[in-house]
Amino acid sequence: MSGPKSSRYTLTPEQRRILAEQRAIELRKSVASESIKRNNKRLLQIGGMFSTAKQVSGELLNRNGDDSGFADILKELEGIIASLDSVIAKTNSDDVVSLENTSKTVAESLEKAEKLVTELSRISAQNEIELQTTLRAEIDKGFNTSFADINIASQTDMSENKNKIRVQLLQMKGNLNLSAELTVELEKTISNLDAIENEAFLKNFSSVTVTPLLKHCKQFLNEYENCHEEFDKLYAEYIALCDLYFYVAQEYPCCNASIEALNAEIKRIKETVDADDEQAYISDCLDEVMEEMGYTVIGSREVTKKNGKRFRNELYTYGEGTAVNVTYSSDGKIAMELGGIDATDRLPDSHETAVLCESMENFCEDFKEIEKRLLAKGVVLADRISLLPPSAEYAQIINTSDYLMTEKAETLQTKKQRRTATKRKALRKE
Repeated sequence: MSGPKSSRYTLTPEQRRILAEQRAIELRKSVASESIKRNNKRLLQIGGMFSTAKQVSGELLNRNGDDSGFADILKELEGIIASLDSVIAKTNSDDVVSLENTSKTVAESLEKAEKLVTELSRISAQNEIELQTTLRAEIDKGFNTSFADINIASQTDMSENKNKIRVQLLQMKGNLNLSAELTVELEKTISNLDAIENEAFLKNFSSVTVTPLLKHCKQFLNEYENCHEEFDKLYAEYIALCDLYFYVAQEYPCCNASIEALNAEIKRIKETVDADDEQAYISDCLDEVMEEMGYTVIGSREVTKKNGKRFRNELYTYGEGTAVNVTYSSDGKIAMELGGIDATDRLPDSHETAVLCESMENFCEDFKEIEKRLLAKGVVLADRISLLPPSAEYAQIINTSDYLMTEKAETLQTKKQRRTATKRKALRKE
């Protein structure tokens, strides 16, 4: 009965559940780690946002003793960021509960920090205008005010209008949730605003450039507010899956379209991983069973056919000069064939064929034991594709030159061949 055998194996429901639980725990750990990394990175970016505003605050405190509470709020923000160092350092990266607790703490800290950033951005924009006004007033004191006229009043009005626009742009630019593209656009607009000296041009600039840009920013932030929680959760899971299973992660903007795309991509990856994980487990179990029964891997190879199908072969020792070739195909099929060993492509002679047929008969009981032991590990037969009887037509010679050999293999020799080899050795000695 023991000619070539081809089968598909699957897992018992219990074993499939165990593997699913293991994957779920690893994914939870990876998601928590990714969230900690991303949120802590964002907190560190927040910490470096207000270096210029801090200088403005210090200057205002020196000049008039009032920075509208900026320094105190900034100190509170810096304290939140600094306190996380010890929390992250104490996290056990192998424990899912420890990782998730730290992830929650970092996320809560980021939420507090973002609220402070909103307030700091508002105050810093006002402080910058306040400092400019203070400096301008000091400069004006050095000039003769007897020449004050309607032109000076007009310039003052334009300056105030520019300041109002600048405050709006600066406050919007301070929002962490804006896209990088919009932030760059705001910076360009602020720079262009500073260069305007004509009141008519200022009005035109405000209506044509500033108002549409602020409207675009508000639309972006509204969509972000509506979807960012779901997006952040999905994106963290997506990045975690890519890290775990060696996929190349793509960038996604925070929007409803990305949520739909991420859901589809996460589903695709999980389905692929589930199937690959099951096949890998079956392969590992077969390796373990073969090793338990005294078989030794002596060679392997990877083959890709023109139609794209992939095969992996492992060569196990069986008896003198024989081996069992186990083939794993990309569609989950596992084939076992017994053959003689040589380092060349050839057909077995009649004596070798007889030896191989006898070995096929003997392998029959081993095959039954292999499937029995696989069952004990939660691997069951799903589909018997072929189970052919021993026959001379299945006798074959396996060319070890096609394999990456890890051990030297004994070449198949029949009794007649061994007697001939012994006689030749004796003649050489004489």
